[in-house]
Parts: sequence; C-alpha cells; structure tokens
Amino acid sequence: MVLPLLTYYLSPSDYGIVSNYTVYTSILLIFVGLNMNGALAANFYKMKREETAQYVSNLFIVTFIAGVICCLIIAVFSKQLSHAIFIPPMFLIAGVAIVFAQAVTVINLDLWRMQEKPMQFGIYQISQSVANVGFTIILVVIYKMGWQGRIWAVLLSTVLFFLISLFILYKRGFLKFAYKREYINDALKFGVPMIPHTLGIWIRTGIDRIYISRFYGTSETGLYSTGFQFGLLLSFLVLAFHNAYTPHVYKVLSNDSVDKKNKLVKFTYGYFAVVAVLAIVFSGISIIIIRYFLSSHYQESSRYVIWAMFSQAFQGMYFMVGIYIFYAKRTKSIAIATSIVAITQLLLSYILVKYIGPIGAAYSSCIIGLLNLFVVWYFSARSFQMPWFNFERRK
Repeated sequence: MVLPLLTYYLSPSDYGIVSNYTVYTSILLIFVGLNMNGALAANFYKMKREETAQYVSNLFIVTFIAGVICCLIIAVFSKQLSHAIFIPPMFLIAGVAIVFAQAVTVINLDLWRMQEKPMQFGIYQISQSVANVGFTIILVVIYKMGWQGRIWAVLLSTVLFFLISLFILYKRGFLKFAYKREYINDALKFGVPMIPHTLGIWIRTGIDRIYISRFYGTSETGLYSTGFQFGLLLSFLVLAFHNAYTPHVYKVLSNDSVDKKNKLVKFTYGYFAVVAVLAIVFSGISIIIIRYFLSSHYQESSRYVIWAMFSQAFQGMYFMVGIYIFYAKRTKSIAIATSIVAITQLLLSYILVKYIGPIGAAYSSCIIGLLNLFVVWYFSARSFQMPWFNFERRK
C-alpha cells in the first residue's frame, strides 16, 4: 500500500536502510516474541476461557522479560550492530518497543482467528495499515523526514495498536494476571525449540539484504527489496488463507477420520497448483505496476519480481504441510528442518551474491524456498501420518 509513495520520496539508498531495519526488527521478534502466539494456538481449543485469559497474561510476562533482556544486549553491542546494518543506535532500541508491541497485537489477532471472527480480524488489520500509511504521509511526505520518518511511522502505528489490543483483550476478558509457572513452562517448551526455525526463516528473508548491502551498497538493497516487496501480494494472500485454514485442519484432525484426511491431502495438492498459477499472474501485474506507478529510480527492481513471487509461492506450500508438525507439537522437527535449510541459505546466498551479483540473492531465495518445502514436508510426514501418496484408501 505504501510502496509507490515511498519510491517517490525515498531514494533507493534510503529505502535500503528501511529494508535493513525491517530485517533487524524481524530477527528481534524471534527473541522477544518467542513464538508465544503459536503456543496459544496449540492450547486454545483445550482450555476454558478463564484458563485462556491466564495463559495469555503469562505469555505477556515472558515476552516482557525477553524484551528487557534484548534491550540490555543491544545496549552493549549497539556500535557493532549499527555498523553492520547501517542503523543509528537510537533506532536499535526503538526496535524492541516495535516488536514487543507486535507480539501483543499478534496474540489479539490470533484469538479472533481461532474464534473464527474474520470481520473483527480484518477491520483491525486494515485500520492498522491505514494508521501506518497516515503516519508515513505526515512524517515522510509533509515533514520530509526521509527514512527516519518511515521508521517513526512504523513505531507510532505499532505502539498505538498495541494499546488498542490491550484494551480489546481486557474488554473481551482475555487478560487475567495470575502467575502460573506451568503455563510459562508450557509456552517456553513450545516456543524455545522454535527459535532455530524462526531464525531460519529470518535468514531466508533477511540475510540476502545484508549481503547485498555489504557488497553493493544500500541503493542496490533498496532495488532488491522493492522487487521482493511485490512478493507480499502473494504472501498476504497465502498467509491469510493459512490463518483461516489452520483452525479448520485442527478440528478435522481431532476427529481422526481417514476420509477427511484424504480430502485435506487432495485439497493441498490443488492449492499448490493454484498458488503456482497466481505467482505467474501476480508477476505480470507487478511488472506493470513498477513500469507505470513507481519512480524511474526503481525500474530495475522488476528483474527480481518473478523470483520473489515463486519464493512466496513455495512459502505458501510449506505452510500447508507444516500445519501437521505444529498440530503434533513436534516443533523440534521443524526446528531441525529449518536449521538445515538456513545453513544452506547462508552459504548459497553468500556465494551467489558475491560471484553473480545481487540477482544471485533472488536465485538463492527461490531455490531455498523449494528446498524448505520438501525438507519440511519430509519431517511433517514423519511427525503426523497423512495419506500423502495413498489418499484413495478408505476405512
């Protein structure tokens, strides 16, 4: 929504800095959020409302403590971090506030999702996006604050909706502060093994930008990030579907019906085909948008689009097979899978970016996306039995 605006008021170099900041906050979220929303989703259908309220409150305790620890570590290594990602130390600390606020908001949204209330979910997300764009217009367009204005816009909109989330959770009865050690242990048992997994995702989506910045400068990072930003057209679609589809799958699996499992598998294969077609269609649309709606300084970003789309397509397919690992609470399996893929990404991206150029990062992203799909699919089949290759069988 905000991309065309940014390309006219930010140089590719400025946009590269904004992109690096997004990469930075993404990795912070791993260690502050600790996948607490995943722990909530795994327990939601097993708990009564009062128990859920206590569980949510204990998740906030864990997240707050993790945020404080991250602040202390960042304060000690601020100079080194600032040099690595080209971000001033002040904004490094602000990033902790952003990701803590995001973690709380995600829990609020997940509760609506699991209660199958798409209207509230959608209105909230759209409102937050509008606020984000509004602050960006004020700070970047009117006050001409450059990349700093964009970061401040993200901070203000995120903190604002963090406060709104707290109010909504309180009014809906999902906040009841009562320290429960068993809840904290359960959440950590789920979330901590997921750190390698989510860190692996960060490596797949963030390390390429770091490599490009180091070898070719933030201007090229800005072009690369712009091209991959169009992948979000497909990413938002597959993620929204995944969020809506997961509760349905959990309900189906709780009945242990072979016939229904067969239908889930058939649907998954059909979904793969649809997502692949959408990747091609969205690539064409994105290239047209770049040509006619983006600043002339960003036209070269179109060469990254097709690779961005298929990277997101493979991510959407991964979501569909990964559901069963989370249902079985075999998060160690997915952590192993993602670690394997992440190590491969670190090496492959470095080699391709250094010796082929920035486009090497796009090649690497697509290859790794496909590898991740098959590795996670393998572990999914081992974690929870589904008729992936014999779905005609009936009871």
